[in-house]
Amino acid sequence: MKRYTDILVDFVVALKYKDLPSCVIEQTKLFIADYYAASIAGYRVNKQFNKVVMSIIKEDSGTEQASILFEKKKYPVANAAFMNAVYAHGADMDDGNWKSAGHIGAHVISSVFALGEKLGVTWKDIIVAINVGYEFFNRIAGAAQPGLYNRGFHSTGIAGAMACGAACAKLMGLDRCGVYNSVSLAAIQSSGLIIIDESGQRCKPINPANAARIGVLSALMAEKGLLSSQNPLESKKGWFHAFTDHVDETILLGGLGVDFTICESYLKLYPTCRHTHCCIDSILKIRERMGDKKTFLPDIIEKIEVNIYPSAIKSAGIIRNPRSQEEAKFSIYYAIAVAFNNGDFSIEDLQVERIDSVINDLLAKIELVPDPLMEDRACGIRGSRIKVVLCDGEIFEETILIPKGEGIGSLDWNNLRVKMYACSYGVISEKMSNLLINRCMDIDVDEPFGSIMLFFDKDLRLLGYKDQQDC
Repeated sequence: MKRYTDILVDFVVALKYKDLPSCVIEQTKLFIADYYAASIAGYRVNKQFNKVVMSIIKEDSGTEQASILFEKKKYPVANAAFMNAVYAHGADMDDGNWKSAGHIGAHVISSVFALGEKLGVTWKDIIVAINVGYEFFNRIAGAAQPGLYNRGFHSTGIAGAMACGAACAKLMGLDRCGVYNSVSLAAIQSSGLIIIDESGQRCKPINPANAARIGVLSALMAEKGLLSSQNPLESKKGWFHAFTDHVDETILLGGLGVDFTICESYLKLYPTCRHTHCCIDSILKIRERMGDKKTFLPDIIEKIEVNIYPSAIKSAGIIRNPRSQEEAKFSIYYAIAVAFNNGDFSIEDLQVERIDSVINDLLAKIELVPDPLMEDRACGIRGSRIKVVLCDGEIFEETILIPKGEGIGSLDWNNLRVKMYACSYGVISEKMSNLLINRCMDIDVDEPFGSIMLFFDKDLRLLGYKDQQDC
């Protein structure tokens, strides 16, 4: 039996801030800024789910330890981690990784921030812990794909619990035994079904939220000396055996401690499932090339043929006519029709009650064609080829293999500034949006950590109220 758990735990214990290349540190700051943008978007978009969860947390408020976004008072650290992860994943604007096929920042950053606020650590500690979480998640979930997904599990929750358990244990400065037991305790609690991309999409944030809560609680239990199962990853009754038929050791262990996976993770431009992003990019390119002809959509279009990898159709190719903003986030048809008509896809476009006859006509003309050639996991390719056939026989075709935000098209600080403003429109002022980006860019790693609430003066909290318009 190869002791995967031992190898990964040894990495966690040994990792120091000085081991992180400067590019990794800067990338981490960028992802922190993106986490804030995604969280504000989630606050705006997923209101019904947010309201229900927050009402339950308020019923049993508990010890005031850590901040929850948009709340004046503090809450128990596990509850704060849970609720902030709900916000971070609520609009599907949070970061992800193509190997692990899941989201990371929503749970890892939420758990680390909540616990960090309670502990009073420095930004150096926070940045190290975040990278521990990204390494654990991307390597373990990536090694288990595609088997994990094919069995119906959501890697964001399934691997997220262990990622948060490892990150929180590192932040607490636990010894090797403590880190091992935190990871093991989290492993046996791993949960999350991918059925939420078929229906009940507004409940999707429950998976990263549970991962964040489990990670915090596992580290706290390990700190108190609780011993858990041995070989939680590699045992015949362990995590890998439960969730996949094959372990890719190259992804799991290759470059461990040298190649940091936060640098191969992506940021999202659109508030939709990642499977729609290449389609949006492709149709926008076609729209640009059509020039004045786009004015006559959809009268001049015979059909829109979309070649895309099969798993995209399985996840986001079922819903043609979304009935809610949650369904809209998981509809390739809707993403293409709206982007083609509007020239963009924004948070406001999730309001399906705005669908007009033009959008409906475009929806009817779209055909999805499963094409395995549009996916190459080894190269990070998950793309689409769209062919727009006009009634006069003219054809416009565009292939996008890697969407904006990934690989060489990764977002920079200027892109993040635009994204922050778009995500926070109507919640905070443009001035405050820019201030938030600036503070993320200029994080002094030697300073004590402060949550988003503490980025500003104590009387200037990110609450989303109109009385903050002078900010």
